Amino acid sequence: MMTRIRNAVVPVLRSIKTPHRNDRRILIRSTNNHRFASTNANTTQRAPTSRLRRSVHFVPGDNPKFLSKSLTLGADTLVLDLEDSVKDKELGRRTVKNFLDSHPYGRERTSEILVRINPLGGSYWQQDIESTFLNADGFMVPKVESREELRMLDEFLLRLERREGSTLPKVLLPIATETPLAVMNIADIARGPRVCAITWGCEDLSAELGSYGTRDQSSNEYFDIFRHCRNMCLLAAKAAGVNAIDGIYQNVRDTAGFEKESMDAKYMGFDGKLTLHPNQISALHKLFEPTIEELISAKEIVELWEGGDGRGAVEHQGKMIDMPHYMRAKKIMARCRDFNGDATSVVVAKNEDETKQPSQSSNTAHLDNDEVFPRVCMGKYFEDLEPGLTIRHFLTRTVTESDNVFFTCLTMNPAPIHLDHELSKGNTAALSGGTNINSNTGKPLFNSMFTLALLVGMSVPEATHGTTVANLGFSEVLFPKPVYPGDTLRAETVVLDRRESKSRPTQGIVTLQHLAYNQRGEVVCKATRQALMKKSTL
Repeated sequence: MMTRIRNAVVPVLRSIKTPHRNDRRILIRSTNNHRFASTNANTTQRAPTSRLRRSVHFVPGDNPKFLSKSLTLGADTLVLDLEDSVKDKELGRRTVKNFLDSHPYGRERTSEILVRINPLGGSYWQQDIESTFLNADGFMVPKVESREELRMLDEFLLRLERREGSTLPKVLLPIATETPLAVMNIADIARGPRVCAITWGCEDLSAELGSYGTRDQSSNEYFDIFRHCRNMCLLAAKAAGVNAIDGIYQNVRDTAGFEKESMDAKYMGFDGKLTLHPNQISALHKLFEPTIEELISAKEIVELWEGGDGRGAVEHQGKMIDMPHYMRAKKIMARCRDFNGDATSVVVAKNEDETKQPSQSSNTAHLDNDEVFPRVCMGKYFEDLEPGLTIRHFLTRTVTESDNVFFTCLTMNPAPIHLDHELSKGNTAALSGGTNINSNTGKPLFNSMFTLALLVGMSVPEATHGTTVANLGFSEVLFPKPVYPGDTLRAETVVLDRRESKSRPTQGIVTLQHLAYNQRGEVVCKATRQALMKKSTL
């Protein structure tokens, strides 16, 4: 096995310039997550793990119908498969590329999209990555056996990112138990570069072991060796600070079995589960949300502990509660995005919704101003904005010449490069570095202040809507490429840093980097700003 992998990766390593030893990444261990620090600004960072990955759903890469439908399923992560489910690798690769190219980042891309490449020991994986690189969020890596393989893959991706001018690193999700050696190295694999999560599988492992099956036919429980792999996946992920994703449930018709195994995964501590059938996605999301009873119990434990008299343990429902129980209760409360700190009120509201059926006129008569004009907050609070978090915004905008003329006149800017078509003919050539004539020749250059304002505006819904107190200023604004009427822009936000406010205990300061891309994937605006953000009620 190792000889086969070495033969495959040596040509790749020879084509990649090895960084100086002083630029090597240093793994920094912190309380909540890990990231790579380096003196080399182009070095890949540790992948953020704050994204929800409750459902990680497989889609055959050679089936255009399934690929198109996948965007409507509501899965947190989609895995476009080029490995086991695809026989004709070239067809699958071409189909996935066409799908990604026709569905760039924007309103339709609410799910994280990974591509499952073929094993690193074979001859297909490089083509898999190169053909899908531009519009994939990252890659699922099968049959990984060591962290060294992930380092090799990291260098290969870094080379592509430099070549394509990509500003956001691709993430990796290894399947970390498909060979005996992988199981022995799973802790190292989980700490590999770019790893955002790890998962486990037993079908390939059972073939390597010569097993006759993976489950006891009478109880439907995994055999001990495969339960061990499941446990090791969870432990390795949590030790490395990445998401732990439970394996598939093969029988897609056995709803009861799927729900039981998913509930077990939730209580064990897994962050999500692999899914094979669309019906499994919504069921999984419901199962992974804390129940009302769980929230009430967690709230009571937190109140008992925080309101105690300094004793190291308190009693709750006949059981002794100490620090680990308190920390677990806090995590349960944080998992529920709609939980407002008062679980009892949630239960009361639910019961009232089920029992009250007042007339429409009486409803309207008793609504106060906040109910008539509901205060909807779609943004993220200070606690949610962890450094490394990347948000791809759903709003897109095709800018028009009327936008440019109106904004330029509104701001009393008489610069002819924004208004004069004849002057713009020469200006377009100057911007291209010579006398290049292209489709933008003669178009006035877009007012860059409009581009900046549009970028910040498109970032609001998922980042700061209803949760920002004030914009404290911009530390960097760059316009790497020009914008012309007819260009379509999309936006991304990366959280660079956050810190507590010394004078405002209910607020904090977050540094955000906003990026605007045109329809060709070129960065047309990069803005770094500091925002004063609200903290959540929790």
